[in-house]
Amino acid sequence: MPHLSKLCTFVWLLLLVALTSGPARAQQRAVISGTVIDAGDGLPLIGANVVLLRENGSMVSGAATGADGTYQITNVEPGDYTVAFRYVGYAEARVEISLQSGDRETVDAALDPSGFDLNAVVVTASRQAEKVLDAPASISVLGTDEIESNVVPSSAGVLRNTTGVDMAQTGVDRYEIVLRGFNNAFSGATYVLTDYRQGAIASLGVNAYNMMPITQLDLERVEVVRGPGSALYGAGVDAGVVHFITKDPFSYPGTTVSVGGGSRDMFLFSGRHAGVVNDRLGYKIVGNFSRAEEWHFDPNDRLDSLQLASFRDEALPVDYDNHKYNVNGTLSYRFRPDVTLTANGGFASSKSIFLSGIGTLQSDGFGYTYGQLRLDAGSFFAQAYVNANDAGDSFVYRESAIAQVVDNSRLFNAQAQYDFSVMEDRLRLIVGADYELTAPDTDGTINGRNEDDDQIQEVGAYAQGTARLHPKLDATVALRADHNNVVDEVQVSPRAALVLKPNASHSLRATFNRAFSSPGTNSLFLDINAGSAGPLTIRARGAVDGYHFQRDPQGDLIASSLIPERFGAQMAVGMPLDVVYDQVYTSLAAIPTPQLQAILQSQGLELSEEEIEQLVALLSPQAGTNVTGTTESDLGFLNLTTLTIDRTADDVLDIQPLKQTVSQTYELGYKGLFNDRLLVAVDGFYVRKRNFVGPLQVESPFVLAPASDAVIGDLQTAMAAGIEGNATLNGALQQYGLSAEAAAALLTELSRDQLEDGLPGQGSPIGIVQPRENAIPGQLLLTYRNYGEVDYYGVDVSTRYMVSDRLDVFANLSWLNDNFFDAEELDESGTTLELSMNAPRTKVKAGFDYTAPAGWRANASVRYIGEFTVRSGPYEGIVDAYTMLDLGAGYDFDAMVPGLRLDVSVMNALDQTHREFIGAPQLGRLALARLTYHLP
Repeated sequence: MPHLSKLCTFVWLLLLVALTSGPARAQQRAVISGTVIDAGDGLPLIGANVVLLRENGSMVSGAATGADGTYQITNVEPGDYTVAFRYVGYAEARVEISLQSGDRETVDAALDPSGFDLNAVVVTASRQAEKVLDAPASISVLGTDEIESNVVPSSAGVLRNTTGVDMAQTGVDRYEIVLRGFNNAFSGATYVLTDYRQGAIASLGVNAYNMMPITQLDLERVEVVRGPGSALYGAGVDAGVVHFITKDPFSYPGTTVSVGGGSRDMFLFSGRHAGVVNDRLGYKIVGNFSRAEEWHFDPNDRLDSLQLASFRDEALPVDYDNHKYNVNGTLSYRFRPDVTLTANGGFASSKSIFLSGIGTLQSDGFGYTYGQLRLDAGSFFAQAYVNANDAGDSFVYRESAIAQVVDNSRLFNAQAQYDFSVMEDRLRLIVGADYELTAPDTDGTINGRNEDDDQIQEVGAYAQGTARLHPKLDATVALRADHNNVVDEVQVSPRAALVLKPNASHSLRATFNRAFSSPGTNSLFLDINAGSAGPLTIRARGAVDGYHFQRDPQGDLIASSLIPERFGAQMAVGMPLDVVYDQVYTSLAAIPTPQLQAILQSQGLELSEEEIEQLVALLSPQAGTNVTGTTESDLGFLNLTTLTIDRTADDVLDIQPLKQTVSQTYELGYKGLFNDRLLVAVDGFYVRKRNFVGPLQVESPFVLAPASDAVIGDLQTAMAAGIEGNATLNGALQQYGLSAEAAAALLTELSRDQLEDGLPGQGSPIGIVQPRENAIPGQLLLTYRNYGEVDYYGVDVSTRYMVSDRLDVFANLSWLNDNFFDAEELDESGTTLELSMNAPRTKVKAGFDYTAPAGWRANASVRYIGEFTVRSGPYEGIVDAYTMLDLGAGYDFDAMVPGLRLDVSVMNALDQTHREFIGAPQLGRLALARLTYHLP
């Protein structure tokens, strides 16, 4: 891998420069230090963030306060700055300073408790620190207090009330989460980061939140960026970014333990310990374990009964036991206050049921391991990480058997980024480069024939500039180029944004983003048995090279693999007679010899069993009886997916090699902060997607023969010619007084019932049209294809009002003009293609959070999710609209036992039985309680 070697060398050189270049220059620079305390009781605030800002608001450096509330920022160039003091649950404080060469300035701060941070600092939208109102994107931030007060089986559940988030719960701790639609079973559409590392499972690309290292008691905040982000993050970031940021040991030292449980026989345990050695080395270890009983499929429910019938085997009942654990560790070393090297690593294991594009999966000991090395050196950032899988004893449920899967895949990523300012800080620049290698290893169980040729390499570079055109107007322009070795194209992702700030509390934004998403490993290289349909097998395959259905020189479809069914239609198409004869011979050879002897005797032929066996053997195509040619009769066409038959041969479209999906998004946004109590955000967007990769669906065309007499006549003539061409067989038949024509007629009569098993009175055997790349008799092709083009628009509205220092109220609305696209809307007229967002058009969420003086806390929220259609692999149907009430309460025992807290959550408090995704069981109430103890 020459590209990898060069990139690693480049990254380590940059690391060396970053670590060694600063001290020589620091002799003439300034130092800032001080203490941060609580304005109410005067106690030091441990882990408060101190950020040094230029006049234009860009970040220069920063530090965190230690155990005594003190901090220090060194190596500061002379100039005018703002020192910002931030701490979760406290109002931000700012101090203006002017530094000369060699100054040692003391800047202290006393922060006022507020309980709210309506204009938080984020890092995900622009890959650098900035305030929410300044960011050129639509952003939501969940802080530590909001995260810790929720008791959920998986930390991803805290996102359920977030604006623009489509969350479908498919199990007690599993969620399919996307932003602004286009959900799926086994979804990986949202770009999920955990501490700047991609969180999806390697190769499969699915976001399995229950195996990510995002334990609630270790989460500092979650940043949700709606809209494309390919200009900075590369492929696959065309829907948005969800970034889980954990607590670093310097800011959050100490020991915390939590234990909980509730309905569904659930038990929860988490532990975290973090510390600091000599103010330089920080460490933490976090562990989590949970178990529960899954919601059951109900055999009396229509959709559940279909699901049970598709994969339940009496010898292998569905396993509803769910348990998981993960262990994660961190070491951070501070070379200087602004230079930190961090190493992260962890392991997770899960047993649970998953929905997937090929059916229901049972993860059993599925292991997920990661390792990450990250350098934060002021303006320079670099990291490298590896994600790895081990599928353990996981398998796919089948009607009568299981399909074991092996997955030992790896994903490697390396990144480097540098930001700096020019033109007297009026222009802030970011440059960076990424390299990613996806290396599947499935031992042929998932990628089959593609196992030795399925690696994906992507290399990208980007640059972004933010210019202050006016004190109230910023312009951001970014450009990124990426190359994918499989698609073998260079994609360019531009980004442009204008942010107008009439004052410090309001901002208007106009943005344009071009983003792209590369087909994933499954879309390209999948090759797995996906079940059966009656006498047929179904093979799910990726479309890396596309598929071309067999046609004759005139362009008419050529069918194979006859099966008896009862459908009919008209279309000019040929059927190869050798395929028909193969099945006729197979049926003949299956007739017991004594029975065949009796049949021949009824025709006046007296043959011994030995003579019959010899003749049957000679009739074999392998023995030289070659039946060739194509029927000249008209045949019909059947589309298995929709059972429609009103198409012509020209409507059967070959499947082209998969292309990258390209999205263009235009967005207008407003964010306003009124009286430091009310935050309002309105975002309108228009999206156009091209070459959208659809879900798995059956693509094999079917043909039928309504004029069966003509087919039989063609076959009889061809068999006579084949028998006559087999000298040994023809000679043997002549000894019994049978000509080739007579023998062919006899064979025809023996097979007539088989050939005429079709439409009553018409005789319509079905034939499968095979693609040249998968011409396996009796096998249906399940694969992916690109859709032409879709466009849609929508709006997100969110409000959050701080009624008082104790009462917080929120409400948000998300609306789309369309969530289901037929062939005409896809610009695929004349086909039966269709596409669903698998998400509702309308979502409404509202609630409140109240903290009482005596240590009590209560919260409630209501969510309305509109009806939507699901088209996702084998899962098809309609999810009915539902409204959910969630309740929560908590009590802080600090007055009696310092550090002890009790939290209770009741999700779906009214116990409304509902389903959130087709293929998943119906859900009911889930009540959980958790006791958390922070050791002093």
